[in-house]
Amino acid sequence: MIPRRFAWHLLRDRRGASVIEFAFALPVAAALMVGILQFALVMQATGAIRHAAGEGVRYANVNQEASETQVAAKVRQQLAGLNENGVVAIALERGSSDGAAFDKVDIQYRLEPVVPFMQLNPIVLNESALSYVQN
Repeated sequence: MIPRRFAWHLLRDRRGASVIEFAFALPVAAALMVGILQFALVMQATGAIRHAAGEGVRYANVNQEASETQVAAKVRQQLAGLNENGVVAIALERGSSDGAAFDKVDIQYRLEPVVPFMQLNPIVLNESALSYVQN
């Protein structure tokens, strides 16, 4: 009789229910927060790379005698808030298409994920900026 009464008492006791519910909800909430943080970092990096590519192509447009090294240095200066070691490649292309001269800057950036306790491949972001040159 005692075990049945003890079991009935445990079934009616609600004191630890919130702890158990919290234990189930915590991993889901933490994963959601890390996912939102990673998405925000990717969006910030994309915006910074887009801005740097635009500034680099503008610099190449204004200074037609600028070398690829000088344009790459200008692009690196404009990478606000990003780790400069993440830059994989910066390329300057000059040419003409249908009789119109153009400058094009391509940037490839590698962003390390912030997901803890997991080995994930880096996120590779590519951005290009194209501008036609006025004669």
